[in-house]
Amino acid sequence: MSFIGEIQLLKVTHNLFRSVHMASTNTKFSQHPDRQQVTISTVLRYTFVAALLWAAPEVANAAPREIRLPVVGSSVHIAGEPVFEISALNASRWVTAFNTAMSDGCQIELTDSTVIIRYDTDRLPKDSEQARASVRLFTREAAPQAFAAQLRTFGLMLPKNVLPTHPTVLLVHGLDSDRSKWARLAELLAGEGLQVGWFSYPSDQPITDSAALLAKHHLVMKKMFPDMPLSIVAHSMGSLVSRAYIEGDHYTGGIDRLILIAPPNHGSHWAKYRLLLEAQEHYGLWRHEPDWSPSWMITDGLGEAGGDMKPRSAFLTTLNDRPRRDGVKYTIIAGDQHPASRITGRTVSKVAGVLPEEARSLWGFRQSTNALQSFGDRIANQTSPGDGPVTLDSAQLPGVDDFIVLHGDHHSLYQPKSDNNPIAWESIRDRMKR
Repeated sequence: MSFIGEIQLLKVTHNLFRSVHMASTNTKFSQHPDRQQVTISTVLRYTFVAALLWAAPEVANAAPREIRLPVVGSSVHIAGEPVFEISALNASRWVTAFNTAMSDGCQIELTDSTVIIRYDTDRLPKDSEQARASVRLFTREAAPQAFAAQLRTFGLMLPKNVLPTHPTVLLVHGLDSDRSKWARLAELLAGEGLQVGWFSYPSDQPITDSAALLAKHHLVMKKMFPDMPLSIVAHSMGSLVSRAYIEGDHYTGGIDRLILIAPPNHGSHWAKYRLLLEAQEHYGLWRHEPDWSPSWMITDGLGEAGGDMKPRSAFLTTLNDRPRRDGVKYTIIAGDQHPASRITGRTVSKVAGVLPEEARSLWGFRQSTNALQSFGDRIANQTSPGDGPVTLDSAQLPGVDDFIVLHGDHHSLYQPKSDNNPIAWESIRDRMKR
């Protein structure tokens, strides 16, 4: 499907979703089915809000109902006004996707003269989680080729020539990220003679879904390479995905060590800003993934993971009530540098280096340059109660004694800045040798 075609699809989704829900909440419908289309213009707007803006529907009358929207010429009419072209529904594909997503809650039937909407308010999405799941399912069904292309980017990836009994490290990325962020650390691990793999997943979907995907792929990997020693190094939300699998009911064993870098074990207040990361992620995908599609912004999740990472979320409460997994060696690496300190300090230090070399030796200039350099260093070396997104308190976890605090921020812990190695590298290398 083309970019323009998918934008049109989303517009059509808007119109039909809003038609359906307002119908389910309107209390002014005539008892005569043939007159109901007169009042439908105010009906469907609320469903779209409920489904796409995640507001739970409030329904007064729970009886199953039927709405008929007349087709006049090539347009579907509501209250005598054309709303959208029937051709824009893309016939059976759109309707099939809608019916699949809404299941028994709402079904649409197209005839030559009428769009028939049958709905049962008792079976419509009752909360934001159900509504978002329905929208994601609809988009998958409506854009199957785009979804198939996206699926190819997810899963557990190993080197082309796998050594079946060689010690292997699996890298798990965080929120709105991908395996490319591990490039330098992967090189360093390979340089130590370790085999490196990656686990990628739809990072905006519920974390439990990502953990289930990890469980599925790890089981396949174990069957193929039962004697492969395996460790996991995870960053940020990837730590929660890894923990949810390892400490959950579907863990199948076989993981020797779990290294958690900047893990928001007790949540992060920065989760509310996840839309900025989402925009950054999809901008990168748009630039580098030839198969990228606008529908990917929906099918990789609608912010459920961000909700899971909020402090005291239901997900975190359940996860942290579980014990640590026996037989797995845990390490937590946390940072005490705010990213603003690192960036500001580097900026001030660079300003100090702007003057030509010959000017720096002159009295006055030399003192100013030295003062700026010293000031920049002091800012960069300031300690913070966390790495920015994750506080030291949030990173800690009962039962994990190997807790390391390094002077780095949320990203410099695992990604190189300038020509330096990731700050956590020496600690990771030391643990992998034990």
